[in-house]
Amino acid sequence: MNAEKEITELLLAAGCGEAEIEMIVFSIRKGDRKNTEKLIAKCRKKQLDRLHDSQACIDRLDYLSYQLGRA
Repeated sequence: MNAEKEITELLLAAGCGEAEIEMIVFSIRKGDRKNTEKLIAKCRKKQLDRLHDSQACIDRLDYLSYQLGRA
């Protein structure tokens, strides 16, 4: 398996979008390490934001379960 395909598959598995993956791969091809790291960090932040949103939803459900259990 070539490195570019492996990187693409890893980014897909990490939840990066097609456009983001294309930009990252292009940046890698150009050898622009700083931009590549910036783009990866942006994808990471997006996933972390999703995680925090999911955690907030779980917290609300836990609170509702707690409130219903007290009734």
